[in-house]
Amino acid sequence: MSVIIIGDRKTGKTSMVRALAEYGKHVKIAGAQNLVQELYDPESKEIAGTAEVEERGLVIDVDMPATGVRQIDVLWVDTPGEFWSNPQQRKDYVSAWQSLEAKVCSSKAVILLLPPYRSLIRRVLVDAAPSHLKPLDELPTSEQWVNRLGWWLDFFEKKCSRVKHVLIGIHKADLFCDVHAEGERWRYRPDRGGAAPWFEYNDYVLGAYFTAASKEIRKYKASEIGSRTNFFITTTENQDLLELPWLYLGPYIAYS
Repeated sequence: MSVIIIGDRKTGKTSMVRALAEYGKHVKIAGAQNLVQELYDPESKEIAGTAEVEERGLVIDVDMPATGVRQIDVLWVDTPGEFWSNPQQRKDYVSAWQSLEAKVCSSKAVILLLPPYRSLIRRVLVDAAPSHLKPLDELPTSEQWVNRLGWWLDFFEKKCSRVKHVLIGIHKADLFCDVHAEGERWRYRPDRGGAAPWFEYNDYVLGAYFTAASKEIRKYKASEIGSRTNFFITTTENQDLLELPWLYLGPYIAYS
């Protein structure tokens, strides 16, 4: 099953997989150390950027409450953010863009990572963050963020009718909330049947962190692809939150 991770540049697409490989608890990647060394400089803590579409076969172990650990073969397709955020890139490299678009539209699951917007972040958390976690570029305003999310939702509606699962997450949650408290509240509990009910989690995240785009999301959720979309917050700094999208997908991937 192909899982595509998409998003604009520097939103954390590659770092998500790096953190899963390095610190996996209930979602573990086979050959993790080799993957970490390819993606990550432990001294500078810099992530290797994605310059072109890269496909990599991954074997992921997902701990599921009903069956225990299931081994899942995933085709991870990592994408350069510039293709999504820079229209000129799509014009200059038409063939590459068309190939990327085709891969996304024919995938089984798409994970979209969004940056936080300026009024969402908490300055005290940004100031306390180590240098490698601070935003490198200026974060979008809430209006810019809503407009950009609107572009993504329109893309999903028009192009992704065959995609079975769309997961949208605001990444770098450590810049806007207490990730330890949120991770403890929603963490996966295989001894109790798994995570909190997904509908409850989805409604909570929408109400707490996606309110700036509530009108656009409400309209989108009424569409067919919208009904197959779930919302998350993620961060490399809390494994419980980071693994939730993959734990949600696990049963669908394992039995597809």
